[in-house]
Amino acid sequence: MQELAAVTFSLQLCSEKCCMKGSIPARNFRPVLNRMASRRNIRYSHLPVDENDDYGDQNRHDPRFDYSPRTYNRIPWKSIFLALFLLLLGCLLLLLSIFIFTGHMQGELSQAYSLLGLGFLAFMPGFYETRIAYYSWRGTEGYNFASIPDY
Repeated sequence: MQELAAVTFSLQLCSEKCCMKGSIPARNFRPVLNRMASRRNIRYSHLPVDENDDYGDQNRHDPRFDYSPRTYNRIPWKSIFLALFLLLLGCLLLLLSIFIFTGHMQGELSQAYSLLGLGFLAFMPGFYETRIAYYSWRGTEGYNFASIPDY
């Protein structure tokens, strides 16, 4: 407790000197910080080195990137149905917002803007996933069903 009072008192002296001269002298803060740093009782030790973290090793095999033909071409039906649902919901919400904007449907502009935002948020991932599923089904190079996350 006395150490804390001494540190507080020395900081007050430093701040009073700073106010008198109008600038912050750095030499007044150094003894306080050095005293505080020298009284630490924490013992640090080096972490053990893991020899398997060599990224330049080309002979290492990572099984996460192995695809067998069965898993490579497996069709994730749940994901495709979810993507189609999001695509259709997004189209519906975008059409409703357009109808409110043009006056074919009654509603306020705040409703139209909220439907536009929600429609955009639903349409974009639905379109993206549906496009990947379509190009994978067509056999386009660079597209496969493994690119679609499976739920």
